[in-house]
Amino acid sequence: MTCTIETMPVGPKRRPFTDLLHKLSLAFIVRKHNPTPRLHPDELSDHLKRDLGFLDGRG
Repeated sequence: MTCTIETMPVGPKRRPFTDLLHKLSLAFIVRKHNPTPRLHPDELSDHLKRDLGFLDGRG
């Protein structure tokens, strides 16, 4: 019985400074394609407004 070993080429070594720059660039990317949904109280029913505390009478 023989064993076949497949080897993959080793890529270039990454440097810590470039890793840091890459992580910082990912942290500061502004994502415009997926905005956070907003809650509009005017579009809710009175039951939901009461449950969420918008109609508690302190207004």
